Amino acid sequence: MTSREEPPDVPNLADEWRAQREGAPTRERVYAVALQLYEPTRVREVAERADVAKETAREYLKWFAELGVLAQVEEAPDAFERNEEYFAWRRIQRLLSLSEEERSSRREALTRAERSYRERFDAEDPADVDALQYADYDEVESVWMAIDEWRTVRRRIRELERARQIRDEASRVSA
Repeated sequence: MTSREEPPDVPNLADEWRAQREGAPTRERVYAVALQLYEPTRVREVAERADVAKETAREYLKWFAELGVLAQVEEAPDAFERNEEYFAWRRIQRLLSLSEEERSSRREALTRAERSYRERFDAEDPADVDALQYADYDEVESVWMAIDEWRTVRRRIRELERARQIRDEASRVSA
């Protein structure tokens, strides 16, 4: 066996994903692709990636747009992208379903992480960090990843705060 060959017991992830996709219903295949539309994407490309007819992809994409999962950002030719507001709403709804103890535990862990990033980079905001100040060119990617993680921590804190506000508003209304 050469160094380029995979051992026979190591699964080929592309083959596994293809097999999983082939057995999935059409709607699920289009949805799996839709979840990855971080930039405007034409129907033709979605159809190819989901392995469905172009008109089938268009129908489902328009349906997902009506549900709020996607946003139609162009017409003729149609192009769609993820509706990030929908996914933020969904994450907040999941937070609301947690117990107060679970939300409190997450809040504590996230604020510790936020404090740690501020101390590590001696900055109040990820945007204020010059990655090259903390790493050589060959190691800068690890700093970029840490900055991205810091942004994620801050987003999660904002979502927890929004969940708290919603819970408080609901308590006031029901009182």
